[in-house]
Amino acid sequence: MVLLVPLIQILGFARNVMGAKANGIPIGLYFFTQAVNTKEAIQEANYVLNLVKRYGVDVTYPIAIDTETANGGAGRADNLDVATRTAVCKAFCDTIKKAGYTPAIYASRDWFYHNLDLKQLKGYDIWLAHYTNDVAIKTDYQYDYDMWQYTSSGKVNGIVGNVDLNICYKNY
Repeated sequence: MVLLVPLIQILGFARNVMGAKANGIPIGLYFFTQAVNTKEAIQEANYVLNLVKRYGVDVTYPIAIDTETANGGAGRADNLDVATRTAVCKAFCDTIKKAGYTPAIYASRDWFYHNLDLKQLKGYDIWLAHYTNDVAIKTDYQYDYDMWQYTSSGKVNGIVGNVDLNICYKNY
């Protein structure tokens, strides 16, 4: 498999990590996968690691994989079974971990419940997306998690439009 990424995405990545670096903002990374097997998941993890090296990214927070649906359900990995999707997560995370970084799995509450085998994902950091839209209204997710994305309609000075807001419960 060849992983082709539009140049605009690489330029956006470079701009964002350089901007964060220049402003002393700790960096974590997020990769939306389209891997359909473990070999491709390892290739994608290595792609991320190469970008980290190429741009001298000082990664403080986890490097996360997201296996949720793409393009309204038209992504090539959208119809994976639970076992394959879980194996993709493990392969990506193990590759990230072997390189000395903290891996994480990002997904919505319902995605974790229905599309991943949580028993096999113990030991990896979990970044939960469950929008209660108010940090005071806690998620009802039944398992442990390390980060919680509680809204997609947050506001941050200097950013036009809505942003996702998260809480991290670990010191990285």
